[in-house]
Amino acid sequence: MEAATLSTAELRAAVDGHIYILIAALIALAALMAAVGILGLAAATGTSVVERTREFAVMQAIGATPRTLINIVLGENVFIGLLSWVLAALLAIPLSLVVGQLLGDLAFKTPLPLTISPTALGIWALAAVAGSALAGLAPARRASRLTIREALAYCQTRDQWSARSP
Repeated sequence: MEAATLSTAELRAAVDGHIYILIAALIALAALMAAVGILGLAAATGTSVVERTREFAVMQAIGATPRTLINIVLGENVFIGLLSWVLAALLAIPLSLVVGQLLGDLAFKTPLPLTISPTALGIWALAAVAGSALAGLAPARRASRLTIREALAYCQTRDQWSARSP
Protein backbone atom coordinates (compact mmCIF):
# COMPACT_ATOMS: atom_id res chain seq x y z
CA MET A 1 0.00 0.00 0.00
CA GLU A 2 1.13 3.47 -0.78
CA ALA A 3 1.00 6.19 1.81
CA ALA A 4 -0.87 9.29 0.74
CA THR A 5 0.05 12.72 1.89
CA LEU A 6 -2.23 15.70 2.01
CA SER A 7 -1.27 19.26 2.47
CA THR A 8 -2.99 21.23 5.19
CA ALA A 9 -4.85 23.24 2.56
CA GLU A 10 -6.15 20.08 0.88
CA LEU A 11 -7.25 18.61 4.20
CA ARG A 12 -8.97 21.88 5.12
CA ALA A 13 -10.77 21.97 1.75
CA ALA A 14 -11.97 18.38 2.20
CA VAL A 15 -13.27 19.04 5.70
CA ASP A 16 -14.94 22.30 4.58
CA GLY A 17 -16.63 20.44 1.73
CA HIS A 18 -18.13 17.93 4.15
CA ILE A 19 -19.29 20.67 6.50
CA TYR A 20 -20.89 22.62 3.63
CA ILE A 21 -22.90 19.53 2.68
CA LEU A 22 -24.10 19.20 6.27
CA ILE A 23 -24.98 22.90 6.44
CA ALA A 24 -26.89 22.70 3.13
CA ALA A 25 -28.83 19.67 4.38
CA LEU A 26 -29.74 21.45 7.62
CA ILE A 27 -30.85 24.58 5.75
CA ALA A 28 -32.99 22.47 3.40
CA LEU A 29 -34.54 20.73 6.39
CA ALA A 30 -35.25 24.09 8.06
CA ALA A 31 -36.87 25.41 4.87
CA LEU A 32 -39.03 22.30 4.63
CA MET A 33 -40.09 22.66 8.26
CA ALA A 34 -40.90 26.34 7.65
CA ALA A 35 -43.08 25.42 4.66
CA VAL A 36 -44.95 22.83 6.71
CA GLY A 37 -45.38 25.40 9.49
CA ILE A 38 -46.79 27.96 7.06
CA LEU A 39 -49.25 25.41 5.68
CA GLY A 40 -50.30 24.43 9.20
CA LEU A 41 -50.79 28.05 10.20
CA ALA A 42 -52.81 28.70 7.03
CA ALA A 43 -55.07 25.73 7.81
CA ALA A 44 -55.51 26.81 11.43
CA THR A 45 -56.26 30.39 10.38
CA GLY A 46 -58.78 29.21 7.81
CA THR A 47 -60.55 27.14 10.46
CA SER A 48 -60.47 30.08 12.85
CA VAL A 49 -62.03 32.39 10.26
CA VAL A 50 -64.82 29.89 9.58
CA GLU A 51 -65.50 29.46 13.31
CA ARG A 52 -65.52 33.22 13.83
CA THR A 53 -67.88 34.02 10.96
CA ARG A 54 -70.57 35.33 13.30
CA GLU A 55 -68.03 37.51 15.10
CA PHE A 56 -66.92 39.05 11.81
CA ALA A 57 -70.56 39.66 10.81
CA VAL A 58 -71.22 41.48 14.08
CA MET A 59 -68.07 43.54 13.61
CA GLN A 60 -69.21 44.52 10.12
CA ALA A 61 -72.68 45.36 11.45
CA ILE A 62 -71.19 47.85 13.90
CA GLY A 63 -68.98 49.48 11.29
CA ALA A 64 -65.84 47.41 10.70
CA THR A 65 -64.53 47.73 7.16
CA PRO A 66 -63.16 44.82 5.14
CA ARG A 67 -59.69 46.33 5.62
CA THR A 68 -60.18 46.19 9.41
CA LEU A 69 -61.04 42.49 9.23
CA ILE A 70 -57.98 41.80 7.07
CA ASN A 71 -55.79 43.70 9.54
CA ILE A 72 -57.20 41.69 12.47
CA VAL A 73 -56.58 38.31 10.85
CA LEU A 74 -53.13 39.25 9.54
CA GLY A 75 -52.19 40.87 12.85
CA GLU A 76 -53.06 37.69 14.73
CA ASN A 77 -51.02 35.61 12.29
CA VAL A 78 -47.98 37.89 12.47
CA PHE A 79 -48.17 37.82 16.27
CA ILE A 80 -48.22 34.01 16.17
CA GLY A 81 -45.28 34.05 13.75
CA LEU A 82 -43.25 36.31 16.04
CA LEU A 83 -44.05 34.15 19.06
CA SER A 84 -42.91 31.07 17.16
CA TRP A 85 -39.69 32.85 16.19
CA VAL A 86 -38.96 33.76 19.83
CA LEU A 87 -39.59 30.19 20.95
CA ALA A 88 -37.46 28.80 18.10
CA ALA A 89 -34.61 31.21 18.89
CA LEU A 90 -34.67 30.21 22.56
CA LEU A 91 -34.68 26.50 21.74
CA ALA A 92 -32.04 26.84 19.01
CA ILE A 93 -29.25 27.79 21.41
CA PRO A 94 -29.24 24.66 23.62
CA LEU A 95 -30.03 22.39 20.66
CA SER A 96 -27.18 23.91 18.64
CA LEU A 97 -24.82 23.35 21.54
CA VAL A 98 -25.80 19.67 21.78
CA VAL A 99 -25.60 19.08 18.01
CA GLY A 100 -22.29 20.95 17.77
CA GLN A 101 -20.83 18.91 20.59
CA LEU A 102 -22.09 15.62 19.15
CA LEU A 103 -20.93 16.29 15.59
CA GLY A 104 -17.65 17.79 16.72
CA ASP A 105 -16.88 14.81 18.93
CA LEU A 106 -17.78 12.34 16.16
CA ALA A 107 -15.90 14.09 13.37
CA PHE A 108 -13.05 16.02 14.99
CA LYS A 109 -12.78 14.74 18.57
CA THR A 110 -13.53 18.24 19.82
CA PRO A 111 -16.83 20.16 20.18
CA LEU A 112 -17.69 22.65 17.47
CA PRO A 113 -17.82 26.26 18.64
CA LEU A 114 -21.24 27.94 18.83
CA THR A 115 -21.54 31.16 16.88
CA ILE A 116 -24.79 33.12 17.07
CA SER A 117 -25.39 35.30 14.05
CA PRO A 118 -27.58 38.37 14.68
CA THR A 119 -27.99 38.72 10.92
CA ALA A 120 -29.34 35.16 10.62
CA LEU A 121 -31.69 35.77 13.56
CA GLY A 122 -32.98 38.91 11.84
CA ILE A 123 -33.45 37.13 8.52
CA TRP A 124 -35.31 34.30 10.26
CA ALA A 125 -37.53 36.83 12.06
CA LEU A 126 -38.37 38.49 8.74
CA ALA A 127 -39.08 35.07 7.22
CA ALA A 128 -41.38 34.21 10.15
CA VAL A 129 -43.31 37.47 9.76
CA ALA A 130 -43.54 37.14 5.97
CA GLY A 131 -44.54 33.47 6.16
CA SER A 132 -47.21 34.06 8.79
CA ALA A 133 -48.60 37.01 6.82
CA LEU A 134 -48.64 34.85 3.68
CA ALA A 135 -50.42 32.08 5.60
CA GLY A 136 -53.14 34.52 6.65
CA LEU A 137 -53.79 36.19 3.29
CA ALA A 138 -56.41 33.79 1.91
CA PRO A 139 -58.35 33.44 5.20
CA ALA A 140 -58.21 37.21 5.73
CA ARG A 141 -59.56 37.85 2.25
CA ARG A 142 -62.35 35.34 2.89
CA ALA A 143 -63.28 37.09 6.13
CA SER A 144 -63.31 40.50 4.46
CA ARG A 145 -65.51 39.38 1.56
CA LEU A 146 -68.34 38.03 3.70
CA THR A 147 -71.45 40.14 3.69
CA ILE A 148 -73.36 40.43 6.95
CA ARG A 149 -76.28 38.56 5.39
CA GLU A 150 -74.08 35.67 4.16
CA ALA A 151 -72.28 35.38 7.47
CA LEU A 152 -75.44 35.27 9.56
CA ALA A 153 -77.09 32.82 7.12
CA TYR A 154 -74.04 30.57 7.33
CA CYS A 155 -74.10 30.70 11.13
CA GLN A 156 -77.81 29.86 11.22
CA THR A 157 -77.30 26.87 8.88
CA ARG A 158 -74.31 25.69 10.90
CA ASP A 159 -76.25 25.98 14.17
CA GLN A 160 -79.13 23.96 12.70
CA TRP A 161 -76.76 21.17 11.66
CA SER A 162 -75.06 21.24 15.06
CA ALA A 163 -78.39 20.85 16.84
CA ARG A 164 -79.20 17.72 14.81
CA SER A 165 -76.00 15.83 15.55
CA PRO A 166 -75.88 13.75 18.73
